[in-house]
Amino acid sequence: MKPRAGSKALIREINEALVLDIVRAHGPVARATIAMRTGLSAATVTGITAKLLQSGLLTESDMVRGAAGRPARLLELGGDTVLAAGVRLSSTEVYVVLVNLRGEVVASHQEPLGATTRQDVAKTIAQAVGTATARHGSAALIGVGVAVSGVVDHAGGMVRHSGSLGWEGVPLRAMLSEMLDVPVVIDSYVNCVAAGLLLFDTVLAGRDLLIFSVGPSLGASVVVQGRIHRGWNGAAGGFAHSRVGGDRGAGDRPCHCGAVNCLETFSSHWGIVRELERRLEPTGDLAERDDEVIAEAAETLGTAMANAAKMLGPEHVVAAFTREMNLPVLARRAEAAFRRQYHHENTPAPDLEFTSADRPALAQGAAYVVLARMFTADLTGTGSHAR
Repeated sequence: MKPRAGSKALIREINEALVLDIVRAHGPVARATIAMRTGLSAATVTGITAKLLQSGLLTESDMVRGAAGRPARLLELGGDTVLAAGVRLSSTEVYVVLVNLRGEVVASHQEPLGATTRQDVAKTIAQAVGTATARHGSAALIGVGVAVSGVVDHAGGMVRHSGSLGWEGVPLRAMLSEMLDVPVVIDSYVNCVAAGLLLFDTVLAGRDLLIFSVGPSLGASVVVQGRIHRGWNGAAGGFAHSRVGGDRGAGDRPCHCGAVNCLETFSSHWGIVRELERRLEPTGDLAERDDEVIAEAAETLGTAMANAAKMLGPEHVVAAFTREMNLPVLARRAEAAFRRQYHHENTPAPDLEFTSADRPALAQGAAYVVLARMFTADLTGTGSHAR
């Protein structure tokens, strides 16, 4: 990546991001603490914070006394100057939240999706974001994040494959950028779950995690020292389309990716519904089921999560279930299968946590993907901060 012309501007942007990140992680915080944690001089911190206060990105809170008895005001993130929009895209609706710099949701809006063609989806997203932001004219929209179920090229802004939408190779970021006139980021459901857990959660900061999403599709996010690891081609965490078992002849389960017997066909909502349809069984309320199909889905899911955890050795594992897959029987059986895989291991099983990944949480996580750029210097020349 080629830095923009003018090294002073780049250095200033790096320093601003450093200061904002310290306030995000430790605020309310004194200027002296910012200087100590960043290594910047007191004069530099004073100059940067003055500019950030003027722009509204920082605010001053209570006054405290320092070691020498001199009063100092603490700094925290501003709440009203900038907003990030997060979108949870499904096959039936577009759900939008607006969050401020502190990560607080200040508005939400839902638009039904009449069709899943790329043009209809892009138009509905742009309309929904416009409706949500219309009531907040004084705040600057710094970007839009979109959570998509499927295989997503985050860096390229491309939806490589989405079974629930029936998409292959859709340049969603480019399409939305033309309509919205703000930066747009695209990410998978599971990486948005990860972003939602990481940005403002000091407990998970710096830890090695494995995060799984269980919903219309399956996904995995690899978190190394508190940061999402995407791999050199953006495909780190490939999970849904790993194979589980060899060919089974007439018992093979075709996947929407073109292969057979992917994990997706056993343990995702899509896979469970397809299998029930094949068996000519009702597909309505999965919460009422505790049968062979659910048992096989849980056993396959728990075993696959354990195998991934054994290979990567995370400290903590999170399984996030969307509303349609929030099935107590499935979670209970999957946890039992996960723990059985460690009965003969030399190391104990990592902590396993189950959580919800409903549409507000996914949309908020997508907004957090946008917010995260405020706390990291942009070396591409596109600009990371709202001006």
